[in-house]
Amino acid sequence: MSSDKRWNLKCLVAAVITALVVFLFLNHFLNLQKQKLKADETLKSSVYGNLLWTEVDRELNSLLFISNGMASFISAYRDDLRPEKIKFILKDLWERSKHVRNLGVAVGYKITYVYPEANNLKVIGKDFRDIPKQWPKVKQAVDTRQGVFDGPIDLIQGGKGFVYRYPIYLDDQYWGIMSTVIDTDEFLDAAFKNTPKNHQFAIRSYESKQVFYGDPQLFADKNTYKQTSIVPNGKWEWAIKNHTNTFTNQLFVYQIIGVLFSLLCGVMVYRMIHAMRRLSEQAMLDSLTHLPNRRLLQDRMDAAYYACNRLHKMMAILIIDIDYFKKINDTYGHDFGDEVIKTVANGIKATLRDTDTVSRVGGDEFIVLLKEFKVLDNVHAIANKLTEVFASPWLVLDKEITIHLSIGISVYDPAHPVSIKELLKEADIALYDSKAQGRNRFNFYQK
Repeated sequence: MSSDKRWNLKCLVAAVITALVVFLFLNHFLNLQKQKLKADETLKSSVYGNLLWTEVDRELNSLLFISNGMASFISAYRDDLRPEKIKFILKDLWERSKHVRNLGVAVGYKITYVYPEANNLKVIGKDFRDIPKQWPKVKQAVDTRQGVFDGPIDLIQGGKGFVYRYPIYLDDQYWGIMSTVIDTDEFLDAAFKNTPKNHQFAIRSYESKQVFYGDPQLFADKNTYKQTSIVPNGKWEWAIKNHTNTFTNQLFVYQIIGVLFSLLCGVMVYRMIHAMRRLSEQAMLDSLTHLPNRRLLQDRMDAAYYACNRLHKMMAILIIDIDYFKKINDTYGHDFGDEVIKTVANGIKATLRDTDTVSRVGGDEFIVLLKEFKVLDNVHAIANKLTEVFASPWLVLDKEITIHLSIGISVYDPAHPVSIKELLKEADIALYDSKAQGRNRFNFYQK
């Protein structure tokens, strides 16, 4: 695989990793935001549910005193419980109450008194033990000696209603039970009339799961907030619909934006790495020929120098000048001269091995680094080939021109070490000798 392909693969891997990291970060952020908003909505629903129950509880407490009042009356007048008195107190309590359909008193388990009697005559004389749907709650009230809230239930006289049953004991002996039948819709409408209507909600009995207020589907909705409230010897379940905010509704859109932004970051990283490489190359390459400049050449000479000492191999430096380049510039112009320089650069590069380096160090001067060879004949072969390549005319900008080179060569032998600076100086002396001997030739430095 070529270096360019390897570099492109590295850039692509870096871009993919960047895009993936950005996507995971954004997705994590969106999920955190979603959870936060969901928690906020749950808290709002909880507060709203508590507000609803507070209103119900206040309205309910205003009705429960009726049964307690009747029990107190019977206890106080136990020796004079004439039917007229009981009916009178029932009438008085009913007229003072709200949302009550009727009041009833059972002596023992038999419903004996009901007010108002109109529309309720069917229940008079009924024994609770003979009413299967009502008897369990009646028995619970008697056994626990506490008030029991039931319903809404189907009433014998028709319709539905909540029923609060309160057992009456005289001298620790069961005497009877007081029943307060509450109009379900009227009671709940009154309880919720002053509450803000910013949530949907539904209520059902904990035991029967019968929904008596709101949309039953809210209990099947996984996004609703659920809570439980205690009524006298019973429970209610509430389902309160969380309001989805704009962020939640548009979460999919934000996720798509996140994906696009992640891809954009990946592309930006890919382009940035390529741009950095170009800048790095520009800092290390000659702008005209794109050959290594003096700085990159120095790095490669240092690396080759240490490698030769370690491996006990030789290296050579060739300094090359274009013969009579000033005359070419003066005759054809600087643009043409630049094309000649590029032509020479390509010709030299085509002659060398892939492991060798050719560098333009200024004007028409080139330096070639030949590294890691064992016999001097290898250098001779490359120098001869360079003279042969430029022996024939070259076509430059549609003009045929003869280009000759003068070459000075110095060879580094680990057996007789010198510095790189000294090696360059020796090659420069050899180049001077080539020019002095008539140019278009190469010379080795002679010690």
